[in-house]
Amino acid sequence: MTVSIELIDRLSTETGRRLSERARDGRKRALARISRFCVTVTTDGKRTREEYFDQTPTLGQITARVGPDAYVVSIAMKRRSLRERIRLALLAAE
Repeated sequence: MTVSIELIDRLSTETGRRLSERARDGRKRALARISRFCVTVTTDGKRTREEYFDQTPTLGQITARVGPDAYVVSIAMKRRSLRERIRLALLAAE
């Protein structure tokens, strides 16, 4: 019995795609664990402050935390510092 080259190529391509998807999902999970959402807000247009959320915040969550008179300047994902990650790992181990 012979296996065609096309079948072998197709199977190896599908396997590679699945492996890439698994690796991508793993990277996303890892990044989510070491990152948090930073929402920069202002109330007077001159000074800004940052509020941090562990998960993607909704507009309602942002409003509840900063108040209805604040303006959102930016929303970004920021990585936790190594010191903070170590502290969180030690707290989780207790």
